[in-house]
Amino acid sequence: MGVMKRFEQRLEGLVNGTFAKVFKSEVQPVEIAGALQRECDNNATIWNRERTVVPNDFIVELSTPDYERLSPYSGQLGDELSGLVRDYAKQQRYTFMGPIKVHLEKAEDLDTGLYRVRSRTLASSTSQAPERAPAGPPAPVSPQGRAPGGYGYPPAAVPPMPAAPPPG
Repeated sequence: MGVMKRFEQRLEGLVNGTFAKVFKSEVQPVEIAGALQRECDNNATIWNRERTVVPNDFIVELSTPDYERLSPYSGQLGDELSGLVRDYAKQQRYTFMGPIKVHLEKAEDLDTGLYRVRSRTLASSTSQAPERAPAGPPAPVSPQGRAPGGYGYPPAAVPPMPAAPPPG
């Protein structure tokens, strides 16, 4: 990841974290949607000229007050956020290895208004065909990296990537 990209991510994290702490604002679903889009961009993997794979399994960690406020709607909110990620992926010509899932979790170490997004790419079972955005020229992809406040799963928990993309 380039020096400027890291600087930009740190600056964004600082500004967002500072405002959230000072103003004690609650996390809004639109903020989560933006974070999921950044997580896709930052973790896009180019397989070939026509296929850029992005994460399809997301965990959004929320502070206790934000989690308690949003958890009653977690199923509906997860479906809505999954749809927004799917729409964004179509615009960017991204591909998924399996169904998109968004889960909310409580994180005791976060203050109100702060959140973290973790993501990974999970292949679908053989009975399910992977979701796929329409083929076309690849969209520009930012270098591998993490969005501010976004953390990938520990490497040991990520299944190994196949040697070649699945037929499609």
